[in-house]
Amino acid sequence: MRGFGRGAGAFGRRWLELYLLLLIAEKPSHGYELSARLKDFGVMIPGIGQMGSLYRILSTLEMGGLVATDWDMSEGGPARKVYKITEEGFSFLEDAMESVYALKTNIENFIRRYEALKKENKNN
Repeated sequence: MRGFGRGAGAFGRRWLELYLLLLIAEKPSHGYELSARLKDFGVMIPGIGQMGSLYRILSTLEMGGLVATDWDMSEGGPARKVYKITEEGFSFLEDAMESVYALKTNIENFIRRYEALKKENKNN
C-alpha cells in the first residue's frame, strides 16, 4: 500500500485539474510555466514525454470551457499558448472547493482518530 494517494488514476487527474485551474486563475500561463508551478503542490512533470499528460488535461479544460487560450508572441521565440481561466472555470473552482473543504474535514478527523489509536496502543 506504499504510495497511497500519490495521484494515481482519476482521483489524481482531478487534483491536477484543480491545481491547474487555481494556478491559471492566479496568473495566465503557458504549459511549461504551469509545469514548473505545479511543484508548489508536490507535482513533478519529469520530462518532455510527460508534458503530453499535462497538455491533455489543459485541452480537456479548454474543451470544457473552463479555460481559454491566447497566443503570446512577445518573447522573440516561438509563439506560446497562454491559458486563462474563464468565468465558468472560476465557478467550477468555487464549486469544487466545497468538496475540498469536506475532504479536509474528513482527513482531519482521520488523523485525530489515528493519533488517538496510536497513543492508546503506546500506553498498552
